Amino acid sequence: MDRQSTFDVIVVGSGAAGLSAALAAAVDGARVLVIEKASVIGGTTAMSGGCIWIPGHHHMARLGVSDTRAAALTYIRAVSPEGWHNTDEPLWSAFVDRAPEMLKFVEDHSPTRFTPNRDPDPYAEAPGGMAFGRNVSAAPIRAAAAGPWRRRIRSPSVAIRLNYEELVDTFFYANPKKWALKFAPRLIWRQLRDLRTRGNALTIGLLRGCLDNGVTIWADATANRLTMMEGRVIGLEMTHVGEPLQVHAGRGVVLASGGFEWNAEMMAEHFPGPIEWTASPSTNTGDGQRMAAEAGAELARMDQSLIMGTTPVTYEGRLQGLPAADYFLPHSMIVNALGRRFVNEKQMNVGLAFAEIEPATGTPKHLPAWRIYDGQFAAKYPHALPKKSVPGNHFQASSLEELAKQIDVDAAGLVATAQRFSEFARVGVDDDFGRGATLWDKNRGGDPAHQPNPTLGTIEQSPFYAMPFKASFLGTKGGARTNVHAQALRSDGIAIPGLYAAGNVMANSFGSKGVGAGTTLGPCLTWGYIAGRHAAGAGA
Repeated sequence: MDRQSTFDVIVVGSGAAGLSAALAAAVDGARVLVIEKASVIGGTTAMSGGCIWIPGHHHMARLGVSDTRAAALTYIRAVSPEGWHNTDEPLWSAFVDRAPEMLKFVEDHSPTRFTPNRDPDPYAEAPGGMAFGRNVSAAPIRAAAAGPWRRRIRSPSVAIRLNYEELVDTFFYANPKKWALKFAPRLIWRQLRDLRTRGNALTIGLLRGCLDNGVTIWADATANRLTMMEGRVIGLEMTHVGEPLQVHAGRGVVLASGGFEWNAEMMAEHFPGPIEWTASPSTNTGDGQRMAAEAGAELARMDQSLIMGTTPVTYEGRLQGLPAADYFLPHSMIVNALGRRFVNEKQMNVGLAFAEIEPATGTPKHLPAWRIYDGQFAAKYPHALPKKSVPGNHFQASSLEELAKQIDVDAAGLVATAQRFSEFARVGVDDDFGRGATLWDKNRGGDPAHQPNPTLGTIEQSPFYAMPFKASFLGTKGGARTNVHAQALRSDGIAIPGLYAAGNVMANSFGSKGVGAGTTLGPCLTWGYIAGRHAAGAGA
């Protein structure tokens, strides 16, 4: 085992942000070490769907569309939280300028190849929005490309070898039997060749690029504390395979260790309320946020996160969340304890509604919440029904009144809501929350065979079903505030020499709302790239 303890750049974390930073720094000539807390490589990225939002990328021509810097920035300004331009405008500009450069760089220096898909911007009707074109994903790649790490790539949340665009562009979830049959030859080929897709493909391609450029990688390596001299970060104290070790970084440390959704104390402080079925690696415990704060960095956006509806799956021996699409389909809705809808179930980060706090109690306003389905849903989409094998996950009744009693929801409210929703479905217009009105709603998820609206369906045929809608975190989005070079900043805005942050360990400049399906991985890759290049050049 390589026990070298002096490097130019040390990267904490092996997800998209970490591997992008390592690749960029290594190509620029730095000696780079990546440390990963888990025994497997890839972090949340390897578990993910692998969608990447990159405005102005060079693959747009394949779809017959084009983009401009001005349009991308106009869109970001239009859909970002009110007032954020006062602090985040420079970061938005840096992202838009560097993201296309990053995508080309990754293809030039790794076996990763990107494929565009037809996902719309979630607010495509806003100024600067696009009906499709800004999202890409990594093309399938053989696991063998990971070399000695082949069997130590973090497993995806679900073992299906279809790529992102094959799932999304085909509305796969509305008719999986049809598409599984059509894709059968390529699925068999990918199984035989051990071709990985989505987040696994992105991880393996980046990892191969890192290995080819001399990056050293240690797994089972926990970063404990940043070491400093005269206000500069010069390395870190860590534990590698149980052995304490101090490692020096001549040019900088890049924190890319993900969110803090598995840190109970931090979650209780920033996200009060019940949390179940978390959908990220259990190693995401806020180590980077803690170390950055100890080094003097200002933490910001700690109340921002990606929350989705999930279905429970067994992962690493415990129940975790798998991002679900059942509530996108017709004949389904989400209600609160009063039996009332409170959100457009199709909006991109539906979790924003679950983050609303009741001022009088300080608790989530709409939790507990329930997904409601009827017999039509069960007949059309049996694969999407809640699993009976998970206790407290599956409820069924012959009437809505009986179902309401089982789940402790106001019966009159549920019946009235179902009747009103059904009237909307018959005419194809949701007058309450606008579900199915936008390009995002119509073109992502849903069932194109269902009319007059691919995402609205009546809820009126017995039996009726319910599944709890948990506050499921895919990742928190708060951490060290950074500048346009991804340098961590003190509260006075001065950069901490030698300290960088990228990905979900930094204060996310887009926040919970996001600007596209891939606005976790897009910024992760881009800020990792920016951090790696700047760190490699710093002090050179």
